[in-house]
Amino acid sequence: MSTHAERLPRYLQLREASVALNSRLVKGLSRSAMNEAGRRLNMLDGGTLVLDSEDMTAVLMDYCIHDVRRYGVNAVERHLSTAPPAEGSDEWVLLHALRASRFSVFAVEAVESGVGVGVRDLLRDTTMFATDVGLGTSGRVGMVFAMRVMVADGIGMTTGAALLVGKLPKSARAELVADIRETFAGIDFQNLAPEEASDFAAAVLRTCLDDGAGERISYVAPEEIAPPARRPPRRKLAGGEARLR
Repeated sequence: MSTHAERLPRYLQLREASVALNSRLVKGLSRSAMNEAGRRLNMLDGGTLVLDSEDMTAVLMDYCIHDVRRYGVNAVERHLSTAPPAEGSDEWVLLHALRASRFSVFAVEAVESGVGVGVRDLLRDTTMFATDVGLGTSGRVGMVFAMRVMVADGIGMTTGAALLVGKLPKSARAELVADIRETFAGIDFQNLAPEEASDFAAAVLRTCLDDGAGERISYVAPEEIAPPARRPPRRKLAGGEARLR
């Protein structure tokens, strides 16, 4: 049994605790915060949130929890400040992991069946093992995901829904990274300020959703996944928000 497989019981314990924690974090979100997240992700239509599925709701809530701030703090930081759990508890471990989580575009480089995937952060050129039973079952080498990851008790995990960009060859991955770096010229992805991280996540999520990634959250067989068509030149959305090319 591999080291990752040996830690699967602990992962499942943390994942169960994270479901309860996320429920509490979502309940603490204000309507204005959800609308702000919806506007940034192009899910707001005339003041109404337009969500086609539970998966789309998961994308919205994950962004809202981590990237919508009031008085400079997000939902995770606010929960730690106003209702701190007992030190060392699963909730304490998860909240600190969530506070240090990062959003990026990841390429699958290895699959451990039923356990998870080894991924490379394409913007930071770092690697990690993401323990995730779903990804370990349906993930394939070459798949690229836009997602947020954290490390809880030494275990790499996703924080919410992972948007499948496609099964991309290295040339397409390089082009994707070049598009992102052009859009965010001058940004140091190793040391993103909170607002920079939020703007980056919103731009990537908007582009993925516009290109139909919301329909590919549930994993499909690799032969059914085609690389996305060449996107049109980057355009400005309402409010001057950038979209990747």
